[in-house]
Amino acid sequence: MKTIYTLKTVFFIAVSLLLLSTFSVFSQETHMVDDLDDIDVINDLFETLAPGDTVILADGIYDTDERIKFSPTTGTADMPITFRAETPGGVKFTGGLRMSIGGDHVIVDGFYWQGGYGSSVVIEFRDGEDYANHSTIQNCAMNGLTVDPSDQVEGQSKKHNWVMLYGTYNTVINCSFMNKSNAGNMVLVELAYNAYPPVDDGEPEINTSCDIVGHTISNNYFYNYEKIDANLTNAGDSETIRIGTSSYQNVDSSVMVINNYFVQADGENEIITNKSKNNSYINNTFRRSRGSLVLRHGSNATVDGNYFLGENVDGTGGIRIVDSEHNITNNYIQDCITVIDQAKWNNGITFLGGSASNAVPCTSDNTSSSYQKVENINVSNNTIINTNAPLYYNTDKGSTDPTGTVSNNLIFFTPGNANVSDIITGDTENSYADLGTNLDYSGNVYAGASLGETNAGFSEDLGILATAVGEIFTFSGTGITGVGADMGVYEPATDDMVGQGIGACFLNNFGDSILDGDCTVEIPESLTVSGLSDLNPEADNYDVTVNANVSWTAVSNDAWISIDPSSGTGDATVSVSVTENTDTSVRNGSVTFTQTSGESSIIRQLNITQNGADLTDLYDLINTGIEGEDPVTIHAFSKEEVNGVDKFNYASNTLDKDMSSVWAADDGDILIDDYKGDGEYIIYDLGSMHTLNLIQFNTTNKSDPFGIQFLVSTTGTEDADFTMVLPTSGDLLLSATNTTEFNLYEVEVDARYVKLLGYGRFNSAGDSRESVWTAVGEVEFFGSEVLSVSDADLENTISIYPNPTQGLLNIKLHNDAYIESYKLFSVDGRLILNGKTETVNSLFTLDLSKVMSGNYILKLSSSDDKYMSKAIIISK
Repeated sequence: MKTIYTLKTVFFIAVSLLLLSTFSVFSQETHMVDDLDDIDVINDLFETLAPGDTVILADGIYDTDERIKFSPTTGTADMPITFRAETPGGVKFTGGLRMSIGGDHVIVDGFYWQGGYGSSVVIEFRDGEDYANHSTIQNCAMNGLTVDPSDQVEGQSKKHNWVMLYGTYNTVINCSFMNKSNAGNMVLVELAYNAYPPVDDGEPEINTSCDIVGHTISNNYFYNYEKIDANLTNAGDSETIRIGTSSYQNVDSSVMVINNYFVQADGENEIITNKSKNNSYINNTFRRSRGSLVLRHGSNATVDGNYFLGENVDGTGGIRIVDSEHNITNNYIQDCITVIDQAKWNNGITFLGGSASNAVPCTSDNTSSSYQKVENINVSNNTIINTNAPLYYNTDKGSTDPTGTVSNNLIFFTPGNANVSDIITGDTENSYADLGTNLDYSGNVYAGASLGETNAGFSEDLGILATAVGEIFTFSGTGITGVGADMGVYEPATDDMVGQGIGACFLNNFGDSILDGDCTVEIPESLTVSGLSDLNPEADNYDVTVNANVSWTAVSNDAWISIDPSSGTGDATVSVSVTENTDTSVRNGSVTFTQTSGESSIIRQLNITQNGADLTDLYDLINTGIEGEDPVTIHAFSKEEVNGVDKFNYASNTLDKDMSSVWAADDGDILIDDYKGDGEYIIYDLGSMHTLNLIQFNTTNKSDPFGIQFLVSTTGTEDADFTMVLPTSGDLLLSATNTTEFNLYEVEVDARYVKLLGYGRFNSAGDSRESVWTAVGEVEFFGSEVLSVSDADLENTISIYPNPTQGLLNIKLHNDAYIESYKLFSVDGRLILNGKTETVNSLFTLDLSKVMSGNYILKLSSSDDKYMSKAIIISK
């Protein structure tokens, strides 16, 4: 479905000496403005507009640098509010006029910013905290705005951004951005307020990073962004388009950059920088642009159907890959070379070996300015021709192996081409060995150069026939069916298209005025789906929002997920239902939304993460903190930091259910031939014999981990009575750092007494002590009481013999006793055997012949959830 706005026909209105005149068309009002002498009056007018109203600014040259605030709030999808030039391009702003666009469903149309000194932000889609939504700037041009020389500072390129997008679902379409000479972006998508919207003072922040942003940047012309000297301050902020920032890379921006034309977009070696999630870069043409399309931060990008035409200009490149889950398909890269400047960054397709956390969920605040791991990428059906370093492996930022698929790509050099190089290269001799061997390669075909490495996923085909069709090539041959880019009907944009569907309709590719431009604006087909935060383990229903101007279907890919409705046309709310997750592990699933009408083939995947059941919900809390009912007490402790003045760090604080109060104690000197002291302890009395299933504790918020041990005893409190249960391996349990949240550990052991030992704080490896002090806030024990009986009573109900045993152990039941199952534990809590009992004449026998000699605990369970335990000795 396409929405058409035709701008060639305009009304000529005779106006009096009044600043404004108004007339009505079909109950909507059109207001004519003939000068900008009083910006405040015009801004006041904007506040009075109703759906469908239009404000027309008379043609002329306006040299003001003031700010227009076009911020009506009542437009609708069917009746937007428009602010436009009398004729497209007939209004020229020559003084760097600033414009704030606020409100919903508003359109800015036909203006020409010609020269002048731009402010730090020339056009922004907000007026204070009034963010624009579903609003558009179209058929506008910005040409040659620069920075006042008096504001320049030696050693820096003064930064100014031409268009900053805020809010949601806004569009920049059919605009021309030309001749930029200072740092800053031509178009910048700012996501800070999408991640954390403003809240009142004192109110907690709200993370809305999973809400879709949904902007569209389409059919624009980007020309001659001068190369910014890399030695100048701000040089690294000179992308032509930037979608997000490192700080807000987890935002589900779902921005679509489609059908744009980039010529000499040289500002820095990242023409487009992807710094958020789920963005799409489709059917764009890059010509003589010294840089690459860079997937710098954020996962799940789509890069499809783009032309990268370097025209043998040094510094031109294709696609650079960081982070994960990207689909890079059907791209055509030709005549791109980088041999002098930034050679390791701008190549055909560049793989990097970052190590930071990747594919971080939108719910997380875990961001990093480092380079993320490259995992689960799809690099398929791309054509790379006459481009030096077609596949390049860059270890500059790390050597973590990328994973994913590299398949059905076509790489070709015409005979005698000056750009010829090995197909596989990198920044060191071992780059491919360090980065490239974990990717799955299949069906790739090459000719005209050596492969450079041994890889069975590539085959050389000397029978490929390359036919020039204009400036690009088509390929034929018996071995290339299904190989290389399928560009469909999309041809590379050319200079002749500027003003004729690409860029503003009143300028040609050099910025000269034209009168025969095509001012029709075609809104691209779109389909976006809002995200979901991590779900609770309980069964529940959740709503996701579909925004579309096409028909679509939705299919659940996992049995525990169901959806309603499963198809629709246009916008809709889809209910996503999930069953209960009874496992403690997180589970991941997805729903695929697919376009079913129109000319495009948009596919969106809704990823769903459901948390596992909380372990603390599976077991009973023993030390409840309820006065008169809590069985757990402090039996003894070695030391506590209490001076009666300002230190009250009692051992009992670990049982008071107050996360802010702690037990603190300092350990002694490091022992000879050790790296720690002898430990300071608390011994807890559980009140009776219990089966422990879970222990959790928290510490103070430190950057170094605490070294902890937990030991248990079923008999007494002498050192020899205790056996260590945590850690299960190694010498120290290292606590989580920089948090006061609980450290949680499952165990399976019987205990009457639990001994906590603290050894201070250690380095991350746990082999060097950083501080003698231990500080523990709360300790919580989970499990069930063992309903033991006295030895005399036990003899009357159950006989266990022989004990010690060399192999067979008999369990005889008396007085109608009934035992349903058994478990055999080592004294350190490890489960050795378990099963159901098979009683014959009140007797069942356990074969322990394969169990090693030693001391064990036999736990017998009845059908009414009663438990009995007995010490067993196996002696062989």
